[in-house]
Amino acid sequence: MRDIAYEQAIFKHYQKMLKLLEEFSLENPDTWKERDLLAIQRTLQIFIESFIGFARYFVQQKYQLSVSQSREAVEELKHKGDLTFEQYRQILKIIGFRNVLVHDYLDVDEEIVRNIIRNKNYLFLNDFFSKWQQELNLKSY
Repeated sequence: MRDIAYEQAIFKHYQKMLKLLEEFSLENPDTWKERDLLAIQRTLQIFIESFIGFARYFVQQKYQLSVSQSREAVEELKHKGDLTFEQYRQILKIIGFRNVLVHDYLDVDEEIVRNIIRNKNYLFLNDFFSKWQQELNLKSY
């Protein structure tokens, strides 16, 4: 059964984090102070976690599978044909980066953070959010 309140809440958080990331992408990364980098890291973490939560929810809705790990959700989506191997690989990379932000926060490479924002490497997740939301709206799972 769909949880529209959950969908709206997660989408709201996702949109908020996307807006913040887009604002940072307009700035010169060389002018960022330490607090900016910490804010960007936290924003990226929430942005990626929102994606992970929605991916798990989508798998549950579409395939009636309950997955507890982010990697499990992504593997199911690849296995079921919702993701190409390249998309799967990209998503695993971003999930790995989220794990660094959360667990290895002492070793976050600031240049990687700058490059992610400068190159907008987070935007590819947007396509999945939109596609999965549309699919949920079109079909009654």
